[in-house]
Amino acid sequence: MTRMNWAVEKLEKAKADGLFRELRTLEHLKGTSATLKGREVTLFCGNDYLGLSQHPRLKAAAHETIDSWGVGAGSARLIAGTSKFHSALEVRIAQFLGKQRTLVFSSGYLANLGALTALTESGDLILLDKLCHASLIDAAHMSSAVVRVYPHRNLKYLERLLKQSKAKRTWIVTDSIFSMDGDLAPLVELVTLKQRYGSYLVIDEAHATGVFGANGRGVSEHLGVLEKVDVHIGTCSKAVGALGGFVAGASELIELLINRARTFIFDTALPPSICAASIAAFDLIQEEPELRKKLWRNVEHLKAGFENLNLRVPNVCSPIIPIVIGDEKKALQQAQALLEEGFLVPAVRYPTVPKGKARLRLTVSSAHSESDLDRLLEAFGRIANAPRTEALFA
Repeated sequence: MTRMNWAVEKLEKAKADGLFRELRTLEHLKGTSATLKGREVTLFCGNDYLGLSQHPRLKAAAHETIDSWGVGAGSARLIAGTSKFHSALEVRIAQFLGKQRTLVFSSGYLANLGALTALTESGDLILLDKLCHASLIDAAHMSSAVVRVYPHRNLKYLERLLKQSKAKRTWIVTDSIFSMDGDLAPLVELVTLKQRYGSYLVIDEAHATGVFGANGRGVSEHLGVLEKVDVHIGTCSKAVGALGGFVAGASELIELLINRARTFIFDTALPPSICAASIAAFDLIQEEPELRKKLWRNVEHLKAGFENLNLRVPNVCSPIIPIVIGDEKKALQQAQALLEEGFLVPAVRYPTVPKGKARLRLTVSSAHSESDLDRLLEAFGRIANAPRTEALFA
């Protein structure tokens, strides 16, 4: 086997720049508690916002389906991979969102890739918020459309692009919650612009499904524009507690994706057990709004605690709370300091965020106890005077 010296050089440079990544192997996971290298730690870094991945009803649904259907789907959806559970999940999500139809993909990443590459063609224009998730960015650049990026939430710049557009079709694309900053897209204003200029609006509600809105349908419900979104994308891997992505919308949209989305046509289907668990999760989201209320109480608890500590955090408006450090090496040091206190809050660095914008990215779950939150705040208080963590505080 030929040694890849060039790869070694690149890895050494990543280490020198504080950008080297290593996998962490959890030896055990129970709710927000995990065992890492023989030591119990509390996770403040996952996306299981409602704690549903550990819910008995999801586990029971998955176990029962495995017993009767086995482990894997064994085929792509258009061959023999569509079970009654896939169809039932698609009906359940469409019902949950109030959309005509839904199509389920094997992940949210694949849903974004499949949707944008299937819907757009040469002569189209995609207008993309600068802080969109990597899957939307990749999807846009893999499409045949022209891609223009507008500054984050900058509606004036976006409208200028819309006015200048001579495209056959124009697609405004955005996350509803931006995964690294935790802020919301201005969906009301985006709907106004898309109607004014005859464009289509595509939103990724990955971090908002189950979290925002009176019924947990997302930021689009929260802001009252759910019915005006043309392409509604989401995932079952975060608050839903399972795996898979989906696209929801008009019947003709879904039929087109079935026939043109390569990440659907050529990908092996989700295991039926995962679909069964997701159906149970959507039922719980609808039946038990207390899960969502508990999540928001936890968010407010941490927000108030950080304010008391004079911790540098932005206006907290979601379960994603970024603490921007700037320097990549300092962010790693501060993540290590928290790990020594028993909390896993990884440092997020380039290319996930821009260079010089490294951060600790806290995520909150309804599964966190009040004791978990208080212990985290106490840990921040204890490291307040350490030179390596002083950048955290105002």
